[in-house]
Amino acid sequence: MNKILKRVLIFLAVNVCLFFITAFTLINWPIERKKNVENYDYSSIDTLSVKTYDKYEQWIKMRDNSELYSKIYPGRSNTVLILIHGSGSESRYLELLAGKISQDSIATVITPDLRGHGRNLKHQPDIKYIGQLEEDIEDIVKYAKDSLGAQKIILAGHSSGGGLVLRYVTGSNLAKVDKAIMIAPYLGHESPTVKQNSGGWVTVGIKRWVGIAMLNTLGIQGFNEKPVLFFNRPPAYQDSLQAGSYSYRMAVNFAPRNYEEDIAKLQTSSLVLVGGEDESFYPDKFKEVFSPASGYTEVQVIENVNHLNIVKDEEVLRRIEEYILN
Repeated sequence: MNKILKRVLIFLAVNVCLFFITAFTLINWPIERKKNVENYDYSSIDTLSVKTYDKYEQWIKMRDNSELYSKIYPGRSNTVLILIHGSGSESRYLELLAGKISQDSIATVITPDLRGHGRNLKHQPDIKYIGQLEEDIEDIVKYAKDSLGAQKIILAGHSSGGGLVLRYVTGSNLAKVDKAIMIAPYLGHESPTVKQNSGGWVTVGIKRWVGIAMLNTLGIQGFNEKPVLFFNRPPAYQDSLQAGSYSYRMAVNFAPRNYEEDIAKLQTSSLVLVGGEDESFYPDKFKEVFSPASGYTEVQVIENVNHLNIVKDEEVLRRIEEYILN
């Protein structure tokens, strides 16, 4: 009996050692960065060519006493639209969409720079834990109610911001919103809607990601600050407000928990819009992926629209305004 127990203990010890050796090897595996990748027509979101709309800057206080830089586009409406930018970027490129919705008195629009993005990069270059982005959105929802008198709140997001919207509205114990809008939403690398490396937009340190995830299964989070995702942005569109990489915790948080489980739990009226020429995603896959929540979602594919210019397209704007008003 003692011999059997000894063998079992040796077996377990060997496997534990192999587990940690494997995890640490993967975490420290070199990540080959791509350079000068041509993936998107960035000119479609050139912020210098966007008309300036009435807005003001606001630093919104979060529950941890930090403040997030946001822009507020006032509209003659008691509806507030919270519009979330995509990964690696910040809210400037959403100016036309936010400005038109407010100018047309459809809603007052808040475009925050999420924690670890834009104007917040200097003081808060990363999140502190997985789940903090949802808490920040909930604090913005509270601000909309308390400070802007919102009677109706709609949460919208583009690209990874759309995936974060799905994560939020299917999260438990979070303040509810009335409607959701997901614009070309990133649903996670396992979703059939996603092209390899999101069309070249990012380089993912897959081995490092796997190694950190292995440790997280044991509750070991000491490596969660390590970068696992790198943005392949052309130098011409790189400035101090653009994030160059994401830590493991940011990359995990800025996406659905599990697209299938989240969609199955979706009970918020939602509009999903995707361009027919999207460089990152397969447009024809979205309707099937969202079919488990067909009672709550409407999926629309807009022809001749790509991943970035979808936030500036007039037909997309018309459909969003119509959805907000109905």
